[in-house]
Amino acid sequence: MSNPFLDAISQKPLLGDGGIGTLLYSRGSLPSACFEQLNLTNKDMVQQVHVDYLTAGADIIETNSFSGNRMKLAAFGLENEVWNINVWAAKIARNAREIAGNPAFIAGAVGPTGKMLPPLGTTEKQELYDAFREQMEGLLAGGVDLFMIETMSSLDELVQAVRAARSLSKLPIVAQVSFSPEGFTLFGATPEDTLRIFDQLGADMPEIFGINCGAGPGPVFDAFLRMKAALDNGGVGQQLAGFSALPNAGQPSLTGGRTIFMSRPDYCASYVEPFVMAGAKIIGGCCGTTPEHIKAMRKSLDAFVRVNNDVGTATLTELPALKSPEVLIAASPMKNRLSLDTTGGATPEEATEATAAPERPLKDRLKAFKDGTEQGFFVSVEIDPPKGAVTKKLIKAAKMLKESGADSINVGDSPMARVRMSSLATCKLIGTDTGIETIIHFTTRDRNLMGIQADLLGCQALGVHNILALTGDPPALGNYAHATAVYDVDSVGLIRIISQLNEGKDIAGNTIGSPTNLSIGCALNCTHEERALEKERFKRKLEAGAHFVMTQPIYQVNDLTDFLDEYGECPVPILVGIMPLHSSKHAEYLHNEVPGITIPSKIRQAMAKAGDQGAVVGLELAQALLEQLRGLCQGTYLVPSFGRYDDMCTLVTRLKQKLVSTK
Repeated sequence: MSNPFLDAISQKPLLGDGGIGTLLYSRGSLPSACFEQLNLTNKDMVQQVHVDYLTAGADIIETNSFSGNRMKLAAFGLENEVWNINVWAAKIARNAREIAGNPAFIAGAVGPTGKMLPPLGTTEKQELYDAFREQMEGLLAGGVDLFMIETMSSLDELVQAVRAARSLSKLPIVAQVSFSPEGFTLFGATPEDTLRIFDQLGADMPEIFGINCGAGPGPVFDAFLRMKAALDNGGVGQQLAGFSALPNAGQPSLTGGRTIFMSRPDYCASYVEPFVMAGAKIIGGCCGTTPEHIKAMRKSLDAFVRVNNDVGTATLTELPALKSPEVLIAASPMKNRLSLDTTGGATPEEATEATAAPERPLKDRLKAFKDGTEQGFFVSVEIDPPKGAVTKKLIKAAKMLKESGADSINVGDSPMARVRMSSLATCKLIGTDTGIETIIHFTTRDRNLMGIQADLLGCQALGVHNILALTGDPPALGNYAHATAVYDVDSVGLIRIISQLNEGKDIAGNTIGSPTNLSIGCALNCTHEERALEKERFKRKLEAGAHFVMTQPIYQVNDLTDFLDEYGECPVPILVGIMPLHSSKHAEYLHNEVPGITIPSKIRQAMAKAGDQGAVVGLELAQALLEQLRGLCQGTYLVPSFGRYDDMCTLVTRLKQKLVSTK
């Protein structure tokens, strides 16, 4: 028996809607509220969201039922409203379809329960199955056309959801996994690991399989290609009716207490053709995408379909790399970085004795460069701690950078709120095994006032004397969204605490004996959209006692000079952040998906023109920019793209030869 949805998707790709929660949030619903309860208390608001997406051109709209299972609803005391919430979720969407007059399909949205199976949790598979079935019964009664099981991090939980849907009806099923920008689920599964889902499901397999949420178009596209290649090679892809891809609008950032997504509509629309050519039968958006994004994607999809009446396998010949996953992944800007956690640790013979504190504090050396009493140019290189406990490649990279002339290594503190090894432990290991100085990124996100002071005293004792004081990305933006942030103080408060420890007292005024000797760095986003707010915070950081400043990565002189023209002369040394580009795709990804980074159009055009010489041109642009900035800054910190430490070694050597003795 034919199915209207499957018939439609066999003819051409279909366009999904965008983020429902994104619009409800922007229109006044509190982020801490239960969006699904609005199906009962504010039907008009939910209905208008659907109408807006339909008007923008969506072929599929999802019901407002993502967290409509009893386990999620229990947090709001609504576990007994599962039926009503889900029935009305479907009814509201159907009514919106009638109002808009568009023949769209209604997808019953089903998200994760938030519970974990043993050994990480105590919830059993049968409990998950029962919760999903209960929710889907309500959606089915409300009149959905298909089920869309989405944003799944646990492959085992996804299996239970699909089985529950199959037990209820013969409606088509779209099943989707969520991967981080690094290409892993919350529980460490890779796109290739999704093949095992189908071993468990057998004949119960979904009609459509894909990826949603987790990251922006760039990382999702790379994960999509890897996943599809694995499923095709495993004989599964040919059994599916198609694949789906619904990425976020880039990486989120927190501005003024609100979560903001970076990717513009035209950028998201630029990925429509690549996704379709790679095999996606459903495209659309997730968190951060709006009707404006869907409207732009509609335009791109229609244009592509007009030019390519046959969007099937034949078009894949235009992208030969798709037939070779190894070639594709190697060329991708989102490929694994330096795989810092995949090989054995350093042997005792490779380790050297721990170094003592530097002869001169970093704050004094940088001040001498700024005052002109000494000539020099400070170069640091950023290394992220490994995701596991193995550090052999981490140490190897640090040694290479030291040999190339780097003055220090600065180490992230679980950047983007994604779990990595302790930054303090990483700094200590690097210092011990290589002898190079380190700068620790120290956030207040994960430590209360006691923990902050305890770790700062530990930094002093372990010889980690340089602190970049940061507030830290909220856990909600990372891969443990349910983790609790602390934030007893922000970065300004942290700087005050360090300054007081340097005076020999803790935050309560109690003596600590010998004072610490910590050099304090603060962050500056020269291109922040809210310039007045950034200037005020920068002023407060300097007043609190910051000794030097490290800027977000910049790509033109005006990024720094325009800020200083408004702020005035910076009284402390400046280390300019530089992230060399290595391809046009990399430049577009950073500009459109990464908070805090803005790349001028002329730079992006230069990278597009560079073609396969992008990495070479990227290094040349970085060096040229630092040469122009030489009179304004006392050094730089270089941010490698995806573990390209060999490129950083080349750039460090060039900078030391060119800039170290010039002013």
